[in-house]
Amino acid sequence: MMKEKFAKFIRIVTVPPVMVAALIAILNIARDDIFTSAIEVVLSLMLLALIPVLAYPLSALIPKIKERGREGQRNLAFILTAIGYVVIWVYGLLSASNQNLLLIYTGYFLSVVILLVLNKLLKIRASGHACSITGPIVFVSYFLGFKGLIAGVVTYALIFWASITTKRHTPQEFIFGTATCIVSFLIPLMVLMQM
Repeated sequence: MMKEKFAKFIRIVTVPPVMVAALIAILNIARDDIFTSAIEVVLSLMLLALIPVLAYPLSALIPKIKERGREGQRNLAFILTAIGYVVIWVYGLLSASNQNLLLIYTGYFLSVVILLVLNKLLKIRASGHACSITGPIVFVSYFLGFKGLIAGVVTYALIFWASITTKRHTPQEFIFGTATCIVSFLIPLMVLMQM
């Protein structure tokens, strides 16, 4: 009983919007070569963290989504997440964001595209939750080095355990979601390194 309560607590405090907000805050404090203005910080918070959260209050207000319960809420969250990620990626391209920020924006954009292909077209269930929590861990590890990696591995292990314990995901779904995020990070990294 105590184990399940702790697992639920871990899941609650590490929901993707909280993880993304933590990523933005950490990178804004620890590095001065990622966010070059307050506008970039605010837009990143709004489009990567806040917009996906709107699925929860909106799902209670839209009757057709409310009828579908948790599944409707999950689908709305995916749609809003996709909108936020696409808009921030386009903003990054049009505003000529620096390479570090463009790497983050492109990674998030590609993650939605790959999840859509896997889950909707190929019918391979990859966890969007796993993908979303892996993103901040990957980026903090990349930008902060070893100390970020250690904190990231511990955080990932806890969230993986909590997700399996609460039966929110199978190990395979979680690993596919994680792999989606890593591929979404590596593709733009390789492209930007050639520029």
